[in-house]
Amino acid sequence: MNIIIFLVGVIIFLIYFMSFVWELKQDKKLKEKELLDDKNYYKRNLLPKPKKAYQSRIKNYNWKK
Repeated sequence: MNIIIFLVGVIIFLIYFMSFVWELKQDKKLKEKELLDDKNYYKRNLLPKPKKAYQSRIKNYNWKK
């Protein structure tokens, strides 16, 4: 009977410990993703984006009216 109680305790402890390790891995992935986002923030958000539709309208404009 004592062995069964001990094994149940060990199983519960292992499940708790593995969930703790899994949570640490998830936090590490999230931190790396945030770091990557911070690193590329200026490239993504602050560089002017080309206006392709506007340029194509000017290129196709009939100047001989």
